Parts: sequence; C-alpha cells; structure tokens
Amino acid sequence: MLIVDTNSDPGVWFHMPLTGTKSEFAQWLDLQLEASALLHQRKLSWREKRQMKKFLEGSAAMLRNRVEADQAFLFGPMPPQSAPLVFFAKQFACDEDHSPLHLSMLAEPDPTAAAASQRVETVPFVSPHFGEGLRSLRSWIGPEGNLMLSVTYAWNDAAHDIDLVLKGHYDDPALLEASFDAIDDFARSIWIRKGA
Repeated sequence: MLIVDTNSDPGVWFHMPLTGTKSEFAQWLDLQLEASALLHQRKLSWREKRQMKKFLEGSAAMLRNRVEADQAFLFGPMPPQSAPLVFFAKQFACDEDHSPLHLSMLAEPDPTAAAASQRVETVPFVSPHFGEGLRSLRSWIGPEGNLMLSVTYAWNDAAHDIDLVLKGHYDDPALLEASFDAIDDFARSIWIRKGA
C-alpha cells in the first residue's frame, strides 16, 4: 500500500483520519479542537467547537463515501469561526501513458460543466518529489449563489506507476487566496512511501 506523507509543519497541517471507529474519530475531533485552540492562542467558543465538529464529520463522511479519498489533511490556520480547509489525496493506478492530456484530465475537474458557469485556470506545477505536474484553479457559483473555489494538483508518478491528485475546495475565496502560498508549499511537501 502506498501512503501520501508530508514534510510540512505538523502544527499547521493535520492528518485527518478517514478510517477507524466512530469513537476513534471522536477522539481525533477532540484533539483537533485542542490543536486549533493552541494554534490560535485562544479558547474556542462552544459555537466554534460545534461548527468545526459538524463540518469535519460531514467532510470525513463525504470523502469516505462519495469521493473515496485515500487520505485527507486539514489546514489549521483558518480562523476557528470559518469552515476548516480540507485537502484530500487520491491515487489512481496508471493504466495509460503518462501524457500531458491524461494529466490535464485529472487536474481539471468536471469538464462537462457549462463553460459559462465556471472558470478554470491550469498552470504547470513542479514538485521536488514528483517532477512537473499541473495546478488547476477552478471558480464557480455554488447552489446558494456564493462563489466557490477549488484547487487541484495532479502528477503522473512513473516511479510508483500511479497518478496522484491533491484537491481542496472552499467557499470563501478571500481566505483561500490568502492561503495560496502555504497550500502550494504543502503540495510541494507531499511524497509517497510504502505502508506496512
């Protein structure tokens, strides 16, 4: 089994479990709330705790069941009163050539969406661990009329014969844009190791 690992600061990027029991996830949630309070150097209100727990429980369920993500990571510096920023990693067995076209299909999500309803900007993105890949920034109007942003990184990792996607989305464009440097650094920090 291949595992996505990171060299990023563990006090800023937290691993989010997608497997295990409900009680284990509940323990992780409690630890996450403590870590957030330490990171922001203040006690979280009960409303912030409740909102964060609800969002993370929903995110984990969606990533497990709908996306079938392999792993997830949480960006700690988002304000506690805002939704946490969650990134997920997904590996695909590489069953075709490592071509630029194939890579762009991984990086640019939802190609069937109407062009008028979204804007996609895709640029080369180099990782010290995977070489040249792509970063795709997509914006669209959500169901409630708010602007949504997603950023997707994609690489063909010939060394492990996999395609790797790292993706996160957020409904506060200003907060996401303010975090782009840290997100890019995180994307450069991930690497693949073999699990037990």
